Amino acid sequence: MRLGFMLVPALALASCSRPAATERKPTEAEMNAINDALVAAYVAEDVTTLRDMLSDRHIHNNVFGTRLTKDEFLSDIETGILQFESYETPEIEWFLDTDLAVATGTIHAKAIRDGNPVPADTFTFTRVFARENGAWKVLLFQNTMVRSQPGP
Repeated sequence: MRLGFMLVPALALASCSRPAATERKPTEAEMNAINDALVAAYVAEDVTTLRDMLSDRHIHNNVFGTRLTKDEFLSDIETGILQFESYETPEIEWFLDTDLAVATGTIHAKAIRDGNPVPADTFTFTRVFARENGAWKVLLFQNTMVRSQPGP
């Protein structure tokens, strides 16, 4: 009886496992090139390119703690609510798998939101890319302002 009990979970787990990925893991150089194209689209405020590079399921968690969908984020750029004066990612650490890539690091950017400068120009970020129909798309973005710590 105990043997039967052990087989049921094993069979259940086997039936829930995902099929083996047919794609190979990307290299850091490949993902850096995709990230560089994304950064260039931010600086140019190129909504057409950004629309193509962001997953339809994209979530953008901005520095003010606001959760934006893909359409909300792109609308902020299209309407001028969000403007980038500069944007670069000089430090990135990658965690790579066949269908998921996670980047974390530093952003140096100058941006204006609602007519006011964003009160920091250095940010720590996490960006999650997912392979969708053979193309890498940004699924999730989260960033946090880095500011000087108050003294003792």
